[in-house]
Amino acid sequence: MSGTILVAEDDPEARELLILLLGAGYRILEAADGLEAFEILSSQAPDLLITDIVMPRMDGYELVRKVRSDKRTANLPVILCSASYHERDVREMARSLGVVDTIAKPYDMDVVRNTVQEALASRRSVVPTASRSELSDDVTRCMREAQERLNAMVAFSRRLFAEKENRGIASCASSAAREILLAQCARVFLGQGETGESSVASGLGEAELARLLSSQMYLDLCAVVADQGGSAMFPMTPAESPIEPERARPGDFVSMLGVPIASASHRYGYLCVLNRIGLGAFTEEDLGIARAIAAQIAVAYENAIHCRELESEIAQRAAMEEEVRRLNRELERRVSERTAELEQANRELETFSYSVAHDLRSPLRLIDAQVQMLSAGGMGKLPRPVVVQLEQIRRGAQHMSALIDGLLALSRVRHVEMHRKPVALDELVARAIEVLSAESGERAIEWRAHPLPMVECDEDMMLQVFLNVLGNAVKYTRPRSLATIEIGFERGPQPNVYVRDNGVGFDMSYASKLFGLFQRLHRQDEFEGTGIGLATVSRIIARHGGRIWAESAVGEGAVF
Repeated sequence: MSGTILVAEDDPEARELLILLLGAGYRILEAADGLEAFEILSSQAPDLLITDIVMPRMDGYELVRKVRSDKRTANLPVILCSASYHERDVREMARSLGVVDTIAKPYDMDVVRNTVQEALASRRSVVPTASRSELSDDVTRCMREAQERLNAMVAFSRRLFAEKENRGIASCASSAAREILLAQCARVFLGQGETGESSVASGLGEAELARLLSSQMYLDLCAVVADQGGSAMFPMTPAESPIEPERARPGDFVSMLGVPIASASHRYGYLCVLNRIGLGAFTEEDLGIARAIAAQIAVAYENAIHCRELESEIAQRAAMEEEVRRLNRELERRVSERTAELEQANRELETFSYSVAHDLRSPLRLIDAQVQMLSAGGMGKLPRPVVVQLEQIRRGAQHMSALIDGLLALSRVRHVEMHRKPVALDELVARAIEVLSAESGERAIEWRAHPLPMVECDEDMMLQVFLNVLGNAVKYTRPRSLATIEIGFERGPQPNVYVRDNGVGFDMSYASKLFGLFQRLHRQDEFEGTGIGLATVSRIIARHGGRIWAESAVGEGAVF
């Protein structure tokens, strides 16, 4: 079948789909709205008009009304298209216009082709008759329309919640409100100030929008909706209307519906829809739907606010984290530089100390030898005060020599290469006890050496550890008539070797000083020492990846 069909549809994708479903064999004329379609009809004579209802500039209802009022096109077959949930409203509108056929969206190819073919074949008159679908059960139709309207609301919600900016929310909502409520135009306002970026009108040109904003009916509606937070419809019965009835129809805007966009605690704006297409005033059902749409807008608006706040917080946190990272890098750089400087200074100091200590050993030995010779009478009998002074000199030289030997040993610990191998700690302890027993002379010392494990270590360094720690135990048990020194091994999550004595002990508040260089907890006249031995032990243990600590109480011995 051939013929010329004029398709009026403002959505390009929907228009292309409808043309595709019509199939080949027709000459197609296209119009983006009712006004363009009417202009085409003034110069051409198509065989059929297919028009959408909701379109800008001129909607489908107004287009068909003009077509019917023009004698040249009064008998032109017309098919009205609309969403399926508007089926009842569209059929009432169709009857009032003398239109027989309607097509529901989303389109079905067979329905589209059959309806078009029958319309073209019969060239049916415009006398209203019952269409096939009007013979269906009213209850079933109502249920289907309700389901389709619900589906439209769900689809609208999905589109709405994808928007994150106020203007996008307002634009999506105004378009959906027009479609769902069968209105010529809609306006959504969000935010503060009438000229804010969140004010979007759908279906209105600039001139129409300016006329709307200045119309008394719109101002009255805003007073109820925006200022008081209520809902309003115009026209209304005098008993229902909070506005003077004579002010309800200014200009071309014959019906309005307004609802606030609000949550339980905040008002964010309002939704206004104008001129219900074809059927006059809005209904209470329309008001309920508008409130549902406004509630969705409020939720989307709050979500957008929270999203922006979250994005801002994330950006601030990211900036703070980046600043922290920058400061950390700067701190690490400074610490690295300072560490390098300190390491260099330590190396230079150690080199100097080693050199000085090494060079002082020979003069000190000479002083000690000379003093010893003088004290032995190498220059004849000396007065008693001189002998006492010589002894003091000799003790000072010996102490200085011990300090130098300790510093040299400490320097070697830091720089000498380690030679790890399996070592029996029992053997090292036995060697250390042998040396210390010889040095302690006739002192009564009870050595309690328990079995110790094999460990992988530097043998010479570990021998020095036992000599120093056991030597300390020997020294600080001197006031005891019977010194008891115990060496053992404790298994567990952190196995350790311990040395326990019954010496004089120390105050635990000073325990942190024990392993510092030149740190001593007793006076020189009480117990001799240099303050280097335990510092050397600590560094040897650290080089082996371990740690050393002490526990004690004054007068109750100590454990290392």
